[in-house]
Amino acid sequence: MKAIHYDAEGDILSITFMDAGTQQQAGIELSDNIVLYYNPETVQPLQLILVSYQAMVQASVQQPLLLDGLAEAPTKIQKTVKTILARAPLNTFLQMVESQGNNPPTSRLREIFTPAALQTVMAV
Repeated sequence: MKAIHYDAEGDILSITFMDAGTQQQAGIELSDNIVLYYNPETVQPLQLILVSYQAMVQASVQQPLLLDGLAEAPTKIQKTVKTILARAPLNTFLQMVESQGNNPPTSRLREIFTPAALQTVMAV
């Protein structure tokens, strides 16, 4: 990972895995609160943005989060993104949960950053 930034006021966690630089990049809104930027050529993640991070972690404990944005993407993009989500480093943050039939894919957020850890991330 290259950088982690937490905005306490907006409860936004931004994780940068590598600089986009001159790389080709694409973005997908996995849900209203989760955005993933990746390189479609190398199938590598560039950045993950989680809005309302702490609230989503708590909600994810009760019920998996719908990735309805991913479900609406073209099949080729769905396959690429599911590949990225299934392996490190993304699977450290998001755990894919199998979807049944035509239901949208779901995910659970792993609580990597507790409130105390977020204070440390903010200080960096």
